[in-house]
Amino acid sequence: MDTSQAARAAFPRGLVQPEGGFRFGSDALLLAAFAAGLPGTRAADLGTGCGAAGLGWLLAATDETATVTGLDLEPAMIQAAGHNAAALGLAERFAARVVDVRRIREDAGPGPESCDLVLCNPPYRDPASGRRPPGPARDAARFEVGGSLPDFAAAAAYLLANKGFFACIHLAERLTHVAAALAACRLEIKRLLPVAPRAGAPARQLLVAARKNGGPGLRLEPPLVLYAGSGSQTRLTDAALAFCPFLACNPGPGDSP
Repeated sequence: MDTSQAARAAFPRGLVQPEGGFRFGSDALLLAAFAAGLPGTRAADLGTGCGAAGLGWLLAATDETATVTGLDLEPAMIQAAGHNAAALGLAERFAARVVDVRRIREDAGPGPESCDLVLCNPPYRDPASGRRPPGPARDAARFEVGGSLPDFAAAAAYLLANKGFFACIHLAERLTHVAAALAACRLEIKRLLPVAPRAGAPARQLLVAARKNGGPGLRLEPPLVLYAGSGSQTRLTDAALAFCPFLACNPGPGDSP
């Protein structure tokens, strides 16, 4: 087994992440698995960070011609994403660029309607709510200071070809905010998959698939339950591992969404 095959087998362990920057979590891995079930081979990953979601999508995708352009505001993240793509043997299929999604139309590429799939794990929180983390990079990754969901939705609508899909993960408590932001950009929600930490518990997050210029018709799916058991017996459910095998790198609840 060569080094890239070993890196793929261990994914997402071993991904390089900038010191002091935002650390990716299970939400990026869930997004990658969810997006792998959508059509599309030309993808963009908005707010790619170290590339966890976009690279995970490439590894989960069945079409080996699929490509991703990872876009992020932070140069250190883009450098890490490029390094990770090379380590996984995906450098020819994953390109990383420093781009502010709020100025996507001013950038040289990718161009309008150049993608048939856009992934996004956006900042979840309004800057006016919650305790802010130390460091500007972590702050921007968790709070909408370097771009709000409407900004990411507008960028996705610009990049997507007609009828292309937008996949994102967000907080369940902000569903009305998500729906309004996507509708304003002609992104019609087609699938909603609630993600719950345990059976019977309220969903904490939502995986959302929306189609550019899509017609009405929404499928609300049964919740994906992540954990069973308690204390030292806590484990990932079979359903969670079947949906996203990448979660096996984190068998305990410490990094649950």
